[in-house]
Amino acid sequence: MDTLLTSPTISLLIVGIFFAGFQAWWISSLFLKNSVRHKSQPLSSQQFRKDLERIFKNEF
Repeated sequence: MDTLLTSPTISLLIVGIFFAGFQAWWISSLFLKNSVRHKSQPLSSQQFRKDLERIFKNEF
């Protein structure tokens, strides 16, 4: 009787778990980096205007 967990299946599961963990770590580090950057200081009116112009230039 063949078993469900053969050597290639186990290898694929290990690689899949590794990459899923890596993605979770990468996304959480990006969220942490963005939250630290945004909480550092409030924007001045000039910086706010520059950021809005940059956003609207990238959208169109």
